[in-house]
Amino acid sequence: MIKISLSLSLLLIYVGCAQVAVGGISKGVLVAKEERSVGTFIDDTVITARLKNLYFNHNEKIFFNVDIEVNEGRVLLTGTVETSDIRIEATKLAWGISDVVTVINEIQISDNDNILDYADDLVITTKINAKLLINKEINNLNYNIDTVNKIVYVIGIAQSKNELANVIDIINSVYGVKEVINYVRLKEDTIQNAG
Repeated sequence: MIKISLSLSLLLIYVGCAQVAVGGISKGVLVAKEERSVGTFIDDTVITARLKNLYFNHNEKIFFNVDIEVNEGRVLLTGTVETSDIRIEATKLAWGISDVVTVINEIQISDNDNILDYADDLVITTKINAKLLINKEINNLNYNIDTVNKIVYVIGIAQSKNELANVIDIINSVYGVKEVINYVRLKEDTIQNAG
């Protein structure tokens, strides 16, 4: 327990942000209920923090327009940017972070984002997360959901094929979802290192 507390404390010092500290501690309490080990959870949190910091220091367009989900060292990049050069740059920077196993680039190229599209995507993600939360057959902590232009991206660890099918069905049942892009691995499968 001391090792976990020390690791979380070092992480919070490394990140240096009160908002992340509160979120990290509250999610840290829940980490025991998900498939990732505490060490893997911490590694993923460190990768996220380091990549966000790198994006902030390197290119504000990437920082503000690219969302990051990390699960077992697998980095899922979503969002929208104006050019393919920015999209490529975001990927290269992600590969530069240690402990990254693979980078999944789902960043869309678009120059006409608006607040209404963002609001629609936020509503879709919120409804999906709520449905996963109340479903007793699904451990919602094992899934990260992001929606961009009504396309839902899901990454995580499923207990079984049935659970994964149930998650996909729930996502598809939410009004407005155009497509589901699935990067969930089954618990029994091993992670493939693409790097």
